[in-house]
Amino acid sequence: MAFERFIKTGRVYRPTASLWSRGQLGFNRGAIQKYNISDYSHAVLFYDKENNRIGIKFITDGSESGAVQLTKGKTGAFISAKAFLDFYDINHDKTRKFPLEYNKEEGLFIISLQQETVGNGE
Repeated sequence: MAFERFIKTGRVYRPTASLWSRGQLGFNRGAIQKYNISDYSHAVLFYDKENNRIGIKFITDGSESGAVQLTKGKTGAFISAKAFLDFYDINHDKTRKFPLEYNKEEGLFIISLQQETVGNGE
């Protein structure tokens, strides 16, 4: 097998979700690329109180019950989640980053609020 030159330096490719202090959930470029999040226009949020996890279902039908718009930018995407965070009393006093993983059994992208990452999500 031949070597392949890596030229995309300075970017984080590990899928990460950020819980922003202003009440939004952000998804980095790594999450967008790995999970094809840019293919979707909306998301539906779920909360697992027992395990302190947020579940996210990305969808293309904005009329689905509970759908929130997915806003896309150059470095990632985000959804407004302030009402959700306040309803479930999820602390968002400061911006925090978490690994974003897909759970095939549940059919949801999962943010485990006990697995906060340090720094740039590495």
